[in-house]
Amino acid sequence: MDELILRRAQKGDASAFEQLVTPYEQMIWRVCWHYLHHREDAMDCAQEVMLKAWRSIGQYRQNCGFSSWLYRIAGSVCIDFLRKQKRMVDSDSMDAMAENGFEPADDSPTPEAELLDRESTGDISRALDQLPADMRTVLILYALEKQRYEDIAQITGVSVGTVKSRLNRARQKLAAILANQREQNEKSSVLPSERRTGK
Repeated sequence: MDELILRRAQKGDASAFEQLVTPYEQMIWRVCWHYLHHREDAMDCAQEVMLKAWRSIGQYRQNCGFSSWLYRIAGSVCIDFLRKQKRMVDSDSMDAMAENGFEPADDSPTPEAELLDRESTGDISRALDQLPADMRTVLILYALEKQRYEDIAQITGVSVGTVKSRLNRARQKLAAILANQREQNEKSSVLPSERRTGK
C-alpha cells in the first residue's frame, strides 16, 4: 500500500481514498453477496461498507492488513443487515465454550470446498442462507475466500478457537442441510404414476 496515498486519505482526500479502495471493490461485493444472496441487498451493503470505510479511514492502522480491515467492515455491515432482517440465529453459548478452551474433536481441514463444488449454485445459496450468520462468515472466509484461521480471527474479532468451533459446526450443519435438500429434490422428482404404483 502507498503510505503517501493512505496519509492523504486519512486527511480527508476523497480521491486518495478512492485509489485505495478501488482494487477491493469486487472483493467487497463478493463478500456481501456470499452473506446475503440478494443482488440489491449486496449492492446496498457494499455501498455502506465503502461509506463506513471512508468515515473510519482515519482510525486505520497498518498493523492490520487493509483487505482484512475491509473484510471486517463488510462482515459487520452484513451481519447488522441480517440482524435487522431477523435472520440471525444466536449461538453465543457455543462461542463461550470455545473462548473458555473448548476445541472441536477434529479441527483438521475437510473438503468443504469440494462439497460446495459438487452442489448447484442455487442449492448452495439456499443452504448458506440457513446457516447462522456467524457460522456463514467463517465458512465463507475459509472455504470460498481461502483465508487462514488467524486472518479470520482478526477479521471477525474473535479467537482462533472460536473460529475453529464455528467452522466445525458450520461444516456439520451445511452437510445436513444439503443432504436434506437432496432428499427433498429426489422425492419431488418421483413421477405421480410411480408414487401410485410403488415403482
